[in-house]
Amino acid sequence: MLRVVLVIVAVLMSVAMVGCTGSRGTGGENALPPGVNVELAEKGKQLFNTYACNTCHSVNGQAGIGPALNGIYGKQVKLEDGSTVTVDDAYLRESILNPDAKIVAGYPKGSMANLIQPFLPEIRKEENLSALVEYIKSLQ
Repeated sequence: MLRVVLVIVAVLMSVAMVGCTGSRGTGGENALPPGVNVELAEKGKQLFNTYACNTCHSVNGQAGIGPALNGIYGKQVKLEDGSTVTVDDAYLRESILNPDAKIVAGYPKGSMANLIQPFLPEIRKEENLSALVEYIKSLQ
């Protein structure tokens, strides 16, 4: 009887642990940060590729034309004018819609603004903008 109870407890604990990690596995580096909407982040990932954001921004820390986006949410970044800003929803929204408003130090001005022009009507739609922000938040 005790063995049956222990097995049931072990199974329930395993299910609970999987449930706490979002939809990306059993935890560790693949787990989503708390509060990330999994479905919205998945849509954002698709849009990120559709809008060719991955051409300039890596999601694994590699240097590119634009800053790497993994692990930046909630962090402070230095801007070209010497000031710093916390990467939050408002900053990401502004950076997507008006890329030259605050340029991260070491990156060129004007390149993203030109590249996103064909996609701006779609990016400006609230559901798409929110999805892109949620995807960037989900990156670790």
